[in-house]
Amino acid sequence: MKHLLAAALAATFLATGSMAALAQDNQASDNPVLATVNGHEIRQSNLAAAFQRLPEQYQQIPVDSLFPQLLEQLITNHLMEVAGRAQDLQNSEAVLEQVRAFEGAAIQQAYLEGKIAAQVTEEEIVRVYEETIGNVEGPEEVRASHILVETEEEGMAILKELADGADFAALAIERSTGPSGPDGGDLGYFVREAMVEPFASAAFALEIGAVGPDPVKTQFGWHIIKTIDKRRQQSANLAESRARIQELLTREFITAHMAELRAGAEIETFNLDGSPKGGTPAQ
Repeated sequence: MKHLLAAALAATFLATGSMAALAQDNQASDNPVLATVNGHEIRQSNLAAAFQRLPEQYQQIPVDSLFPQLLEQLITNHLMEVAGRAQDLQNSEAVLEQVRAFEGAAIQQAYLEGKIAAQVTEEEIVRVYEETIGNVEGPEEVRASHILVETEEEGMAILKELADGADFAALAIERSTGPSGPDGGDLGYFVREAMVEPFASAAFALEIGAVGPDPVKTQFGWHIIKTIDKRRQQSANLAESRARIQELLTREFITAHMAELRAGAEIETFNLDGSPKGGTPAQ
């Protein structure tokens, strides 16, 4: 594990360049110096940047546990950078090529983030919410109680007792074999899809306060059903919906904007070996 972590640290730092350059230039007291190397300061923000660039599986480890290895790697990283600069490697073609690649990626990211920020605004999120979620009724819910018994005969006998004035909840506590029996048979509110058929259809078909005229059979047994109430589920509020709408708008904008950029460009593609499309690939 220790060797794997060391390899991950080295690979991460070499792939991302100098951590000192990536970290924030923060001289405040909440960004203390953790080490100095020939006068060069390594600060807490450098360590935080290094931690954030570790592979995901290592970010599950508390940063305090990784602190010594992270700091040692930052020290080594700085020493390698200084030694490389002493050889003028910052002006070598290999380094300049990587700098151009990093610069290109940074420009692309900044461009896309700026475009998204201009398009996916709070006003647009609110508009989409009001049109697609806020004004749409949720599915119907029923609150029902039931008395679960093993045979149809038992169910018919209970229906007769109810017709004679017996209390539904009291009979459920006394006779129901279902887990809701101690609660008077109360199942709370549920949507149709949450219950098995034909129980769901029977419960939704009854008027509020009515008891089903016949026992209803499911794989669990025979049910005497009483519908207590009906309502519509409330729509998700804006706070609950914001992230989903933002993601949708962002995805739609990126797709449309990339198509727009490509439509305005003269693009020609070739085969993997560089030969013209439609021609005969080089042997």
